[in-house]
Amino acid sequence: MQFLLTFRSLTYAQRAARVLERAGITGTVSRVPKAAATKGCAYCVIVAARHRDMAVGILTSAGLSPERTILRNPDGTLEVER
Repeated sequence: MQFLLTFRSLTYAQRAARVLERAGITGTVSRVPKAAATKGCAYCVIVAARHRDMAVGILTSAGLSPERTILRNPDGTLEVER
């Protein structure tokens, strides 16, 4: 399972990925899937499910709180967390 941590722009997602990399968490920048996008073009950082809580905490401390977290199940379905 993976979590998609969404951001309002590509720049914020890239900054978030860099902050996570410095903390030892791998994050991949991607577009938010159309099925989960609430605004035009949003971007996300994809992290392993086991790193979700730590990643959100690190990003919040850095002033880069994700707008939403979305769970991507192994079968590809999406569940919006917040």
